[in-house]
Amino acid sequence: MRSPVERHPIYGYRQVSFASWRFEEPSDLLRAKFESLVQDTSTNLEWRFKAARNWMIAPARLIDQAGQGGEFFNEAVVSITEHDQEFCASAEEDLMQILIVLEEGSEKS
Repeated sequence: MRSPVERHPIYGYRQVSFASWRFEEPSDLLRAKFESLVQDTSTNLEWRFKAARNWMIAPARLIDQAGQGGEFFNEAVVSITEHDQEFCASAEEDLMQILIVLEEGSEKS
Protein backbone atom coordinates (compact mmCIF):
# COMPACT_ATOMS: atom_id res chain seq x y z
CA MET A 1 0.00 0.00 0.00
CA ARG A 2 1.28 3.45 -0.86
CA SER A 3 -0.35 6.76 -0.11
CA PRO A 4 1.46 10.01 0.74
CA VAL A 5 1.11 11.69 4.11
CA GLU A 6 -1.23 14.66 3.95
CA ARG A 7 1.52 17.24 4.37
CA HIS A 8 5.16 17.15 3.40
CA PRO A 9 7.11 16.24 6.56
CA ILE A 10 9.77 18.95 6.03
CA TYR A 11 8.12 21.75 4.06
CA GLY A 12 4.56 21.42 5.34
CA TYR A 13 2.75 21.81 2.03
CA ARG A 14 -0.08 19.50 1.00
CA GLN A 15 0.80 16.55 -1.19
CA VAL A 16 -1.34 15.18 -4.00
CA SER A 17 -3.46 12.32 -2.63
CA PHE A 18 -3.77 8.86 -4.17
CA ALA A 19 -3.86 5.24 -3.01
CA SER A 20 -1.88 2.44 -4.61
CA TRP A 21 -1.61 -1.23 -3.64
CA ARG A 22 -0.86 -4.69 -4.97
CA PHE A 23 -2.83 -7.92 -4.58
CA GLU A 24 -1.22 -11.33 -4.60
CA GLU A 25 -4.31 -12.66 -6.35
CA PRO A 26 -6.41 -9.83 -7.83
CA SER A 27 -9.94 -10.70 -8.87
CA ASP A 28 -12.27 -9.33 -11.52
CA LEU A 29 -14.94 -8.87 -8.82
CA LEU A 30 -12.68 -6.53 -6.83
CA ARG A 31 -11.68 -4.69 -9.98
CA ALA A 32 -15.34 -4.04 -10.79
CA LYS A 33 -16.00 -2.84 -7.23
CA PHE A 34 -13.14 -0.33 -7.35
CA GLU A 35 -14.14 0.92 -10.80
CA SER A 36 -17.70 1.44 -9.56
CA LEU A 37 -16.49 3.10 -6.37
CA VAL A 38 -14.51 5.73 -8.27
CA GLN A 39 -17.30 6.39 -10.76
CA ASP A 40 -20.11 6.55 -8.21
CA THR A 41 -18.49 8.63 -5.45
CA SER A 42 -19.24 12.35 -5.55
CA THR A 43 -15.89 14.20 -5.80
CA ASN A 44 -14.52 17.63 -6.67
CA LEU A 45 -12.04 16.24 -9.20
CA GLU A 46 -12.17 13.50 -11.81
CA TRP A 47 -10.78 10.26 -10.36
CA ARG A 48 -9.79 6.99 -11.98
CA PHE A 49 -9.14 3.45 -10.95
CA LYS A 50 -6.16 1.95 -12.77
CA ALA A 51 -5.30 -1.74 -12.65
CA ALA A 52 -1.85 -2.83 -13.74
CA ARG A 53 0.87 -4.52 -11.69
CA ASN A 54 -0.19 -2.10 -8.96
CA TRP A 55 -3.79 -1.01 -8.53
CA MET A 56 -4.43 2.68 -7.98
CA ILE A 57 -7.15 5.17 -7.20
CA ALA A 58 -5.89 8.60 -8.20
CA PRO A 59 -6.95 11.90 -9.69
CA ALA A 60 -7.21 11.63 -13.49
CA ARG A 61 -4.75 14.51 -13.85
CA LEU A 62 -2.07 12.57 -11.96
CA ILE A 63 -2.62 9.44 -14.05
CA ASP A 64 -2.52 11.47 -17.29
CA GLN A 65 0.66 13.34 -16.32
CA ALA A 66 2.31 10.07 -15.24
CA GLY A 67 2.31 8.77 -18.82
CA GLN A 68 0.81 5.70 -20.45
CA GLY A 69 2.94 3.25 -18.45
CA GLY A 70 3.35 5.46 -15.40
CA GLU A 71 6.98 6.19 -16.26
CA PHE A 72 6.66 9.82 -15.10
CA PHE A 73 4.61 9.12 -11.97
CA ASN A 74 7.06 10.49 -9.40
CA GLU A 75 7.71 13.59 -11.51
CA ALA A 76 3.96 14.18 -11.86
CA VAL A 77 3.44 13.88 -8.09
CA VAL A 78 6.21 16.41 -7.41
CA SER A 79 5.03 18.82 -10.11
CA ILE A 80 1.41 18.86 -8.96
CA THR A 81 2.40 19.04 -5.30
CA GLU A 82 4.78 21.95 -5.79
CA HIS A 83 2.65 23.97 -8.21
CA ASP A 84 -1.02 23.40 -7.36
CA GLN A 85 -1.90 23.37 -3.68
CA GLU A 86 -5.61 23.95 -4.41
CA PHE A 87 -5.64 20.76 -6.46
CA CYS A 88 -3.89 18.91 -3.62
CA ALA A 89 -6.47 20.15 -1.11
CA SER A 90 -9.31 18.98 -3.37
CA ALA A 91 -7.63 15.62 -3.93
CA GLU A 92 -7.18 15.12 -0.19
CA GLU A 93 -10.85 15.88 0.45
CA ASP A 94 -11.93 13.59 -2.39
CA LEU A 95 -9.77 10.66 -1.31
CA MET A 96 -11.20 10.88 2.20
CA GLN A 97 -14.71 10.74 0.69
CA ILE A 98 -13.76 7.76 -1.49
CA LEU A 99 -12.36 5.92 1.55
CA ILE A 100 -15.51 6.66 3.57
CA VAL A 101 -17.70 5.25 0.79
CA LEU A 102 -15.38 2.22 0.53
CA GLU A 103 -15.61 1.60 4.28
CA GLU A 104 -19.39 1.98 4.28
CA GLY A 105 -19.63 -0.50 1.41
CA SER A 106 -17.49 -3.05 3.22
CA GLU A 107 -19.67 -2.77 6.32
CA LYS A 108 -22.71 -3.69 4.21
CA SER A 109 -21.04 -6.80 2.77
